[in-house]
Amino acid sequence: MTKYVEAIIKSDLSIDELDDDYLFEKGIISISQANIGEDQCVSFHFDKKNETNIIKIIQSVFGKFINFNIKNIPKKNWVLETQKNLKPIISKDIIIHNDNYSRSKYSNIDVCINASMAFGTGHHGTTHGCIEALSDLRKNRKINNFLDIGTGSGILSIISSKLWYCSGIAIDNDPVAIEITKINFKKNNVNQSITYKVLDIMRDCKKLQSNGYDLIIVNILANVINKVRFDLKRLLDNNGILILSGITYSQKRSILMYFLSIGFIKLKEIQYAEWITLTLVYCKSNQYRK
Repeated sequence: MTKYVEAIIKSDLSIDELDDDYLFEKGIISISQANIGEDQCVSFHFDKKNETNIIKIIQSVFGKFINFNIKNIPKKNWVLETQKNLKPIISKDIIIHNDNYSRSKYSNIDVCINASMAFGTGHHGTTHGCIEALSDLRKNRKINNFLDIGTGSGILSIISSKLWYCSGIAIDNDPVAIEITKINFKKNNVNQSITYKVLDIMRDCKKLQSNGYDLIIVNILANVINKVRFDLKRLLDNNGILILSGITYSQKRSILMYFLSIGFIKLKEIQYAEWITLTLVYCKSNQYRK
């Protein structure tokens, strides 16, 4: 049976100042913050077998002589516990929150997401970049239909449907993600306009009919994006928009080169930490070419 432990670190640092992507990558399962007496504390939860490495990480983040305690804790769904503490995200006229926060009276687009075991609360740089790209796109583009590849929690499909009151298809290769997507679609009243299916884009992309999508959103691994680039071109309408994320800064140049070589033009680039989101347009004519 897996044993979990908690490190309680006395620190003035806020969890908002921590690089949670780095910490999760190193084996931290969840991060929380609380006051213990007069002390502000940050808590890390992790598998006991990683204890030696986690101690080194704590010292590298907070300093070698930081004061912290480690104790055994009962097993929990730490993904869910972490998401309970996530603050709402506000991106221009969009607000994203979970069930622990009430719906906003001050935002045009209100999205409630409980990601559970699926990727996509809006906090990760890849998802946040896509949200900003969608919000910017609304200013000068009319979208009638979309395809969301690697939908995760369904967050980007929900936002797209609410921004343009349009229909779409959401796909993911993870059946668990699709089950969570169904719940989130119903919670946000978009379950009538978006269909969903379990589909492996690498293996089954040819099963997707070329309906001439106005918009395709792809938030998956960069190497997979590269391998399906011709399928993405086939699925897009002429002058259709392609939003790509899941790309690191070091991968951007090669990914962009591949897509420019097959008729795409870059409209915008957004960066959060090391993550890049690209907005491209597929254009057979010279409309967007300088």
